[in-house]
Amino acid sequence: MAKPKSDTPVFPSLYTERLLLRKIIVDDIPCLLKYGNNPKISAYILNIPYPYQEPDAVMRISYVHQGFIAGTRYVFSITLNETEELIGEISLHLDDERKKAQLGYWIGEPLWNKGLATEAIHSILLFAFNKLSLDMVFAGCKEENIASVRVLEKNNFKQAHITGSLLQYVISNRTFRSILR
Repeated sequence: MAKPKSDTPVFPSLYTERLLLRKIIVDDIPCLLKYGNNPKISAYILNIPYPYQEPDAVMRISYVHQGFIAGTRYVFSITLNETEELIGEISLHLDDERKKAQLGYWIGEPLWNKGLATEAIHSILLFAFNKLSLDMVFAGCKEENIASVRVLEKNNFKQAHITGSLLQYVISNRTFRSILR
């Protein structure tokens, strides 16, 4: 007897040399608190307050799940392959026509400067352009967030404009594909 089909889409998992990007789950709450409860994270991530507490993490997981079901966002847990422990997040927030998306990401402070954000972004761009067939991905970061600027530039994002102290970066599907050749 065939199983009935579920209308719920399956959340993708993305693999890199050192990382697994996967669905955020309730078991990630302790790590969300461990790494997200940091004023250096909340200073740059709009929807992560400081202090970041368990009710914030529970609401976040609900927000992430609802966005995926609605088809408006993909928010991945960034985990190390060997531990599968959440060390950060990376997300794509799709526009209404599903042709472009805003990229967001953060990594827990103890894991900064190890190339993990660069690796995660490359993987999410492959997903964005190859699986979602997006035309463009853009990201914003504060001018003083030099590490984030470097990570975006390493992934071939180009600065598009400045709004106050917010830098806007963009990469097109065409540019990304030309770099892969």
